Amino acid sequence: MDPNTQSLLYIPRVIDLIPEPALVYLRAEDRIFSSNDAFQNLTAYNHTDLQSLRLASIMPDEPDTNPTTGESRPVMLQTASGQILFVLLKVVSLSPTNQIVLLVCSPAEEENPIRQDLLDQEYRYDNLKLLTEIGEQRTVQSVYQEVIRIIQRVLKPEVLIIYTRTENELVRSHPANKDDIFPDSFPVPDLALLSGTTLWREGKPVQTPIEKVAEEAELGYLVSVPILIDSMPDGLLLLAGNGTPPGNEDLRYLSLLSSLCSSVIKNLSTLESARQTLKNIRHITAIQQKITENLQEGIIILTPDLRITEMNPAAETILGYASSEVFQQKAEMVLIGNETLSTLYKSAQQGIPSIVGDNLNLNNRAGACFPAQVLCLPVVEKKVVKSIVLILRDLSQSEKIREHSQQLEQRAFLGEVSAIFAHEVRNPINSISTGLQLIGLKMEPDAPYADLVIRLQNDCTRLTHLVKSTLTFSKPVEYQIQPVDLAELIPSILDRWGPRMTRLNIEYNFNSSSGHILVKADPRAIEQVFVNLISNAIQAMEEKGGSLNVKMNPADPLTSPPQCEIIIADSGPGIPDDVITHIFEPFLTTKSSGTGLGLAITKRIVTAHEGNIFVESFPGGSMFHVLLPIAE
Repeated sequence: MDPNTQSLLYIPRVIDLIPEPALVYLRAEDRIFSSNDAFQNLTAYNHTDLQSLRLASIMPDEPDTNPTTGESRPVMLQTASGQILFVLLKVVSLSPTNQIVLLVCSPAEEENPIRQDLLDQEYRYDNLKLLTEIGEQRTVQSVYQEVIRIIQRVLKPEVLIIYTRTENELVRSHPANKDDIFPDSFPVPDLALLSGTTLWREGKPVQTPIEKVAEEAELGYLVSVPILIDSMPDGLLLLAGNGTPPGNEDLRYLSLLSSLCSSVIKNLSTLESARQTLKNIRHITAIQQKITENLQEGIIILTPDLRITEMNPAAETILGYASSEVFQQKAEMVLIGNETLSTLYKSAQQGIPSIVGDNLNLNNRAGACFPAQVLCLPVVEKKVVKSIVLILRDLSQSEKIREHSQQLEQRAFLGEVSAIFAHEVRNPINSISTGLQLIGLKMEPDAPYADLVIRLQNDCTRLTHLVKSTLTFSKPVEYQIQPVDLAELIPSILDRWGPRMTRLNIEYNFNSSSGHILVKADPRAIEQVFVNLISNAIQAMEEKGGSLNVKMNPADPLTSPPQCEIIIADSGPGIPDDVITHIFEPFLTTKSSGTGLGLAITKRIVTAHEGNIFVESFPGGSMFHVLLPIAE
């Protein structure tokens, strides 16, 4: 969420409480966010029309939208019919950065263009800005204290009290000034008698027990403003005195205060709930990850059209493929067995779980045949298959046949956990993410827990991807293009392979001639590209060792669009001439254990990113060149 739009959380449904024509304008986006009925009646535009218009379309002279400090500006206002009206425009900031503003229009008067009541309204709207900043408060009590201070500044009542709800009664929690008139508590049912903001005056019939107290105390007036949370009474705001009773404008202002107070309190509750939910999600995720990583069985996640999206480490070991190599490949191209697998897949696509283990032999990447058992569990939501979970067991590695039934129970449990995980976790992720953003936006960059909040936001992002890819992934890959820093990505991949390269006596080096370079790419997809290329280079040198060098530098500046060139060079045996021209074709490989899928996948990803890839080879080594568009 943009930091400036956070304030919009605290002003929905309250702009109509402003009597004069008004709208909320997002300066950075040059967009009208909301408008009240008075503005729509004045201009003959509806809400949808206004949201699609730029401000200059209705105010042709393009007024200055910087917040004012005490004056209203005459401007032209064009209605839907083309009529030009002259109004006084008041601009009030609703965000700390002045990017969200309230525009209030009043009729322009030739003899007195700035009326006194406009000046009074300005002071009130300035305090409205304070209300939008209440979200910084940490507790409900501090919110009420801020509301008390605002009312005292604006209306200056003789008696000002806030009652808050406990289980059975309303308890006075915030007396703004001393009085011996009103009791310390009221029964909760008394609050239910209030339908909204009400004004009782001396001599008027008594409708509630609270008004009866005011009458017996011979007060001149009593204003009762209920504080509602999700349409349920949660508190009561009381103003009383013997002076001039509040006018209609004052009552509308108090209703606005109550609505904003309710919104802030509700958001505080949401944030606290988000924190607790995040803890629960992290616990559930840790359990699921622990189960998945420690199972001896391979777990393979398929889309409904049988394309591979995820594999656990056990599946990689059993089949001999890295998860990145087979991403989005058809299951039938990786799980090579007899025709019973086709029957298994068809049942799963119909939402029917099934298992095959009798006389089933599969072939791993090296071509070795092994007896296997495959359990197929469709994940069904609202009678629609969202994904398919394959649980693969290498029977040749089983030590005890009697453990078979126990392992099946484990698999069934995993399928149940996955279904529960989808139902219970997916829905609150957005609220968690929103809550974390709100927390992060209200913290200074150097705050003690700022780094923790960022890490939690990253965890939430990873969790979102896991849920989508595991349980709801049913469409072809849609790349999420964004700036990616290759000077950070590639070294992290090399470090990941570092221990293996050390064991194989392979030296590696990364060099960027231009420092950090950002390219336009999907982070996960482009990571797969360099994982495949670095993995292939290591495999080419695993017998004799050697050196791996990765160099990054801008390509020809005359190219359009500008591109970054990444070179992955190894000191392996090189690629034969009769192979190099077909190196990116599927199923073409120079390795006895390979299938030729890795480079084909790499080529497809690079091409989809509007880039290019080619290879050079010579005795004693190979060089892969990857060209990717530079982010602006």
